[in-house]
Formats: sequence, structure tokens, C-alpha cells
Amino acid sequence: MRLDNTRTSGQARTRRGLALLIATGAGLGSLLLGTVPAHANATTKHVAADGMSVQFKTSDSSHKVRGNITFTVNADGNWRIDANATNPRPAGRNVHWVCDLSWDASDVRHSTGKKWVPRKSTRTLTAAAYDPFVQADFATIAARGTADCDIVIG
Repeated sequence: MRLDNTRTSGQARTRRGLALLIATGAGLGSLLLGTVPAHANATTKHVAADGMSVQFKTSDSSHKVRGNITFTVNADGNWRIDANATNPRPAGRNVHWVCDLSWDASDVRHSTGKKWVPRKSTRTLTAAAYDPFVQADFATIAARGTADCDIVIG
């Protein structure tokens, strides 16, 4: 008595199953490769002529919300974020910016507060404060520091 009624031999069923497995694997592989996360644009670094401040500029997008940012650190330890966010979507979104400043083996993170960006509009986001680590290592930051700034939705 046969357990199935497909009227195919065991060898044909095995080949069909193997072909289905290969096709599924290829489909999943292309899906995974197609969903590699996007990276922010390259960050430019500009040290002021007097050497007392460093500006990092970039742009980023997430879930179709995009914006530009300037992250400035000063020799006196003060930092400032000046950014904007444009929301072309039909629904409003909460947005904030996060900047990771790294130098040698150290890093700090600074961010703006969340701001509601209504549908099809642009909002400005700013934040500023003092950071003793920036002041203590400013010469190293000016020489070898990097910043990665990302727009965050939610």
C-alpha cells in the first residue's frame, strides 16, 4: 500500500524536493543580499583655521525621512548639533539625530531631543552642551577624530 497518491517514484520526488530546496535557498539568499542596511553618506571633517573647533558634516536617511547635520566640537569642550529632517511621508514621524564621536580608543555619543516632523514638512533640530572628555582630548580629536551621525526614527 502506497502512502501517497502522487504516482511518482521516490527518486523523482527527491529530485523535485531538492530543486525546491535550491530555489528556496536562492530566493532567501537574494532577499538577504537585497536587504543589506544602507549606510550614511561619508562624513566630512573640517578643522577651523585657528584649530579651536572641528566640524563634521553628513546627511542620512531612514524610512524615507532624510536630513543634513553639522556636528561641531570646540576646544573648550562645548559641542553643538545643527540638523534638519524632511518627512515626505503622508504620516508624521518622531525624529532625532545621534552622533558617535570616536578618537583612538575613546568615544562619546551625543544626540538631539526627539522632534515631531509632520507630513511633508521639514523641521530643525539642535542640541548643545559641555563634555569634559572632548575638552581633555581635543587635540587628538582634531588630529584623528571621526564622527558617525545617524537620523533615528521613533
